[in-house]
Amino acid sequence: MKKLFTLLLYSTISFISFSQTASSTWSVKFANAMISRYQPTINAMTSKGWEYSNSIILHGMEKIYEQNPDVNYLNYIQAYIDTYVNGSGTVTGLGQSLDKIHPGILCLFLYEKTGLLKYKTAATNIRNYLITGAPAYPKTANGGYWHKNTTGATGYDNVMMLDGIYMAHPFLVKYGQMFSDNIAIDTAVNQTLMLDSYLHNYTTHLIKHAWDYAKVKSWASPTTGISSEVWSRAMGWYVMAVVDMLKYLPPTHPKYNLVKNILTDLAIGIQNTQDPTTGLWYQVVDKGGSAGNYLETSGSAMFVYALKTAADKGWINPSYLTVAQKGWTGLKTKISIYTDGMPAINDFAPAMSVQNNYSAYVGIVSVDAPTASGTQHPHGFAAIMMAASVMEFPLVTLPIKFINFTGSKEGSNVLLKWQVADYTEASKFIVERSQNGIDFTAVEQIKPQSNSSQFSDIVPESSTIYYRIKAVLLSNEIDYSKIIRIDKESNSQTLIVSSNNGMLNIIARGIEAGSYRLTVSNSAGQTLLGKSLYTNSERLEETVALPASAKGIFYIQLKGTKILFNRSIITR
Repeated sequence: MKKLFTLLLYSTISFISFSQTASSTWSVKFANAMISRYQPTINAMTSKGWEYSNSIILHGMEKIYEQNPDVNYLNYIQAYIDTYVNGSGTVTGLGQSLDKIHPGILCLFLYEKTGLLKYKTAATNIRNYLITGAPAYPKTANGGYWHKNTTGATGYDNVMMLDGIYMAHPFLVKYGQMFSDNIAIDTAVNQTLMLDSYLHNYTTHLIKHAWDYAKVKSWASPTTGISSEVWSRAMGWYVMAVVDMLKYLPPTHPKYNLVKNILTDLAIGIQNTQDPTTGLWYQVVDKGGSAGNYLETSGSAMFVYALKTAADKGWINPSYLTVAQKGWTGLKTKISIYTDGMPAINDFAPAMSVQNNYSAYVGIVSVDAPTASGTQHPHGFAAIMMAASVMEFPLVTLPIKFINFTGSKEGSNVLLKWQVADYTEASKFIVERSQNGIDFTAVEQIKPQSNSSQFSDIVPESSTIYYRIKAVLLSNEIDYSKIIRIDKESNSQTLIVSSNNGMLNIIARGIEAGSYRLTVSNSAGQTLLGKSLYTNSERLEETVALPASAKGIFYIQLKGTKILFNRSIITR
């Protein structure tokens, strides 16, 4: 006869408390710093006009606004867009460069928040400029958008870059979702998948920077047209693009899973190349030990944003939350306080294009932002704001996520196993035992070493034992797993029936996993209930309601492939 051990899924209350205020987050501190430093608009920092250098910072501010709706953020974003979008929705500054498509994402945001038609019109004008414009936006012979319409040895003619996917295609997918435009969605998906087919190595789980259709650029392989290295920020742009597209891409889209597969594969490569000491990633991602390579914060922050968002959405395994948290911990060591008392972000690559080789990528020295003079580089600000927006909110300390908790008998012991999403959130696990499922005592203390833990307990002299895991968080707050129940061995199959306030409680023990048929009849032989049940364990529990006026004798039958239980009960 099989051993009988069962799991009861008891609900437990997790204690949640506020751990910080919005004003204490790096998210808010960086957003406020942008507004304070650069007036009247963000263009005071970059002088780039209608271009991604400005809009990537404001897109980061947008994400912070969604978590902390400060009207100053909305007004600041609106002030920039209104400089280039007039009352009728005409956009000043558009050009044949994907870098000039990116501000369109802010038009969609402003239309959502203000309802002003000019922002919808502006977004439509940008969509049409790229998809149906006259003259047509330049493409490779097989249909890939050039990154920019510039020619020559250092030009972007026939060149597709990972950067460009981020600049244009989350905008198109969101536009398509908002306004039921399948052409916009399909354009974005097809461009993303096309470039993936050239640059993504599904063996290494990494993706190269760029592709030259003509195979003539100095950085391009004359055989494949592919650039030589996996550049941190380029890969960061791409995984952020895929994540932001999946937010709005309908799961029913025929290529939804293809886009999602890009994310799940690249997440493996990101995890595999994380620096184990700092939690950050290198300028050339897969060559951390090579001469001249350095830890680069903009790409690192983009990886953190993408992994955290994807894990929260359920697109990748929750275990990646550990990778994101370790990366965020490393990023915070790269934040300093500038002379104005506001935050700075350090050690990121400045604006750069595709490089000829490894030496050229690492030869571009990292920069900090802000700086006392000279060019003010926006990329570090934008990336850290993206990461902060997902790592610091919501402002409550969430309960630690127990993914699984099981118990099984092994001889005279009970083996307990549990798994959490991020063990770094806990300072210790305490195994607690109970005889009645209510009063628990600690039996062992475990220091978290990984997301999976286990403990073997000697079975006390009791017919039934209950266990739960108490997680003590780094903040000293307490969270609990579900409660599981372990029953002693039983050599008999039993059916227990009880009634309470018009309800029948039915428990079958010692049965095999499978399908069963439950029938409840009255004393006149009338069937009151017929119900099919299924259990994947050796226990089955069911509660059924009797008719309001039901009194007297009732007959209960539980029938399976190998068993037939018949019981009767009197209700008054």
